[in-house]
Amino acid sequence: KLLSLVRSSKAYERESAYKALFNTYEKNSGVLGEIYQNLVTQWKDENISIRGFKSPISVRNIYNNIDDTTVETLLSVCKENAHLFHDYFIEKARLIGMRKLRRYDLYAPISSKNIPRITFKNATRLVLDTFHKFEPRFGQYTERLFKENHIDSEIRNGKTGGAFCYTVSPKRTPYVLLNFDGMMRDVSTMAHEFGHAIHSMFASDKPILVSHAPLPLAETASVFGEMLLNEEIYMKLNRQKKKIFLAEQIDDIYATVMRQAFFTIFEIEAHNQIVEKGVTIDNISDLYMKNLRTQFGDSIRISEDFKWEWLYIPHFYHTPFYCYAYSFGNLLVLSLYQQFREEGNSFISKYIKILSAGGSEKPETLLKDSGFDITRASFWQQGFDLIKMKIDKLRENEN
Repeated sequence: KLLSLVRSSKAYERESAYKALFNTYEKNSGVLGEIYQNLVTQWKDENISIRGFKSPISVRNIYNNIDDTTVETLLSVCKENAHLFHDYFIEKARLIGMRKLRRYDLYAPISSKNIPRITFKNATRLVLDTFHKFEPRFGQYTERLFKENHIDSEIRNGKTGGAFCYTVSPKRTPYVLLNFDGMMRDVSTMAHEFGHAIHSMFASDKPILVSHAPLPLAETASVFGEMLLNEEIYMKLNRQKKKIFLAEQIDDIYATVMRQAFFTIFEIEAHNQIVEKGVTIDNISDLYMKNLRTQFGDSIRISEDFKWEWLYIPHFYHTPFYCYAYSFGNLLVLSLYQQFREEGNSFISKYIKILSAGGSEKPETLLKDSGFDITRASFWQQGFDLIKMKIDKLRENEN
């Protein structure tokens, strides 16, 4: 509830929300830092000293069925393209009437006007029309969810929040949980979760142990579905609404690609520092601030309280190096979508081959067989080329 305020249209609410969060974590930093240092040490003792993994992150890479060098390439390309978001944050400051964004303002909406609402029926029609237009089976598989009553979309007391897609087995139509409240974000969520269901249905002929895509490929259909929908919506908006819509998209891309990549870069450095130098909690927090300054450059103002931000990221404690999977999955789809824009319909058969494989092949092998080499920096750069295009479009709509 507190974190929802970081997207408030009121600057003091955004700042107060962050300060309330970080004050609490700073007060508990001694205990949390001790916990983290011990977890990192145990990770090294078990996985490197005893089990012989090459590096701390190699443990996660093998779990994700991805080569170390592929992840290194991904993170390197992300770091090299941080300047694109520097340009965006400078542009966003201008859009919301500030000389320079503070870190508190990163997710500030660029418009506080009433946001249009949409009915569930119209949202459904919009998603179905978009999917049918791309590939008939996308629409047919989505219709199956409705026909078999495998969608729970209403908001009611006691219901689980959020949204997810659950595939019980390859032979059973997936179930989708939504909490539809008539916002445009809810329509994107619908396309996202239906994308997961479509992915499962394309891979339904695979044995149950390999039918589910590994984590880095798990967003291949869901985010792609969102992007198809976003293009449809964008074409129907007037200039002012296009500007707002683009800014929201770029905010989301930053949060799912660049932020997660730099989280992972921080983790790599933190694991090395703790094991090799026995650093203190303050040293780790200073390391995180250095990470933020590299990530943002001179594009925003970062206050000292953000040195405690890393303490509230649960993945650092429970599933080390998990975060790059968000960067991987989302940037993969951006790169594939850019390829689709260039190739047109000839892309679709290759894309369906990827979805149909589920988790039966290593991501590098599967994608290379379809003509996409994720071991090369040039593949990932395509995704950032698409991001740059969106930032350029935002500037065009402003002028």
